[in-house]
Amino acid sequence: MSEGKIIEIYNQGLTQVMSVIKELTNEIKGLNSQVEKISKENKALGERVQSLEKQTQKNSNNSSKPPSTDGFKKKTKTLRTKSGKKPGGQEGHDGKTLELTENPDEIIVHTVDKCDICGESLQDVAPDSIIVRQVVDLPETKVKVTEHRSEVKKCPKCRRKNTGKFPEGITNTVQYGDKVKAIAVYLTQYQLIPFKRGAELISDMFNISLSQGTIVNFNNNCHEKLELVEENIKNAITNYQGAVHYDETGIYIDKKRQWLHVASNDKYTYYEAHEKRGKEAIDDINILPKFTGTAVHDCWKTYHQYSCEHALCNAHILRELNAISELEKQKWAEPLKNLLVEIKKEVDLSWNTANALTLDKIEAFEKRYDQILEDGFKEDYIANSKAYSKKKVKKSTSLNLLNRLSGYKNQILAFMYDFEIPFDNNLAERDLRMTKVKQKISGTFRSKDGAKAFTRIRGYVSTVRKNSLNTLDCIKSVFTSNIIDPTLV
Repeated sequence: MSEGKIIEIYNQGLTQVMSVIKELTNEIKGLNSQVEKISKENKALGERVQSLEKQTQKNSNNSSKPPSTDGFKKKTKTLRTKSGKKPGGQEGHDGKTLELTENPDEIIVHTVDKCDICGESLQDVAPDSIIVRQVVDLPETKVKVTEHRSEVKKCPKCRRKNTGKFPEGITNTVQYGDKVKAIAVYLTQYQLIPFKRGAELISDMFNISLSQGTIVNFNNNCHEKLELVEENIKNAITNYQGAVHYDETGIYIDKKRQWLHVASNDKYTYYEAHEKRGKEAIDDINILPKFTGTAVHDCWKTYHQYSCEHALCNAHILRELNAISELEKQKWAEPLKNLLVEIKKEVDLSWNTANALTLDKIEAFEKRYDQILEDGFKEDYIANSKAYSKKKVKKSTSLNLLNRLSGYKNQILAFMYDFEIPFDNNLAERDLRMTKVKQKISGTFRSKDGAKAFTRIRGYVSTVRKNSLNTLDCIKSVFTSNIIDPTLV
């Protein structure tokens, strides 16, 4: 408003001045309201930007994201520490160097018939020495067709026709043998080769033309025959009194997201696919409800509803501590991470001579653990004091982790109280990883039956591998009358 306009309004009297002032006051209120609204929106946007920035900064080393999501970013901070060992095989390590075979299958002698210089005949001269070189190779693969002939004879006395009995399992005029079935199952269920490529590989190597449908039938037959073995594996895990690893991961069956659950230890692996992830699925699977040993898991709250002992995965804890250091910029996380790694090293050093750390070491480690948490609560409060002063406020990521570290202290440090309890839940994660690989290579499961066949066969294969049994021989045994049951070996 110009100076002349102000004078003009003034000359019109007090009433006009008051009217203009009221208009300006209302306009200022409106502008203030807009400013306040914009400020709130800016604050919300700022918080959202900060949250999104933290999400983009998350990777496989500071969260539960898999390494495949890291992309072509700058190399992330690894949880591994230098061992001080030189690269390559260590002293005392059993190498795999080729060695000469004492009884080769074929010997080819390369004779010396004449002298290279003067041409004198050497055919009747005895060699001074023999230089031996061996070539290890595969024989030419050739299909073996065995024809079984059953005699039919008529009894001269009673005139009855008597027929020779075929061996068990030979029921068709022409059929595939157990080894062909085993290789087809081995390639598709263990090596995770898609059915089409599996059929192509068998055709190229053995000159046997299998259809994809035939391979599916082999897998279904293997699945049916393993029912009792799978039940034995399940019972062995349920009744185990030591540490058993539990985990779950998302899978797709018939284009719907479902969950693959695993329960495993160093001897057995049991898988089961279920539509649900939580308590309903765990109760239906019915291992954890009856389990009385120590359940090792990633602190998902559903697991804590069961009355067995619990131990938490410290690999998850270390990744979360990395996130607090890198994203929240709080200092307490690094000392705690170092402490957990230090305790693990102490456990590894004492593992062969004891079953737990000594009482004085346990008390010293617990004291340092408690002190770091105390410092962490103070640091977090200082960093978020303004936000915590409000009535309704979302807890920081740091505070949530501190509360968990405090509330589950015994479960987190369980590995130093009992050496039979592992430091992490990596075994379960490794057991689940191949299912993810399968879905990337061969695609998702088209039906529940296909998923059930895979989980049962895969659980059997994982179990026989853990028991150092030959995988192909064990799969072949499934198609015979003498199935190799790893729970009975």
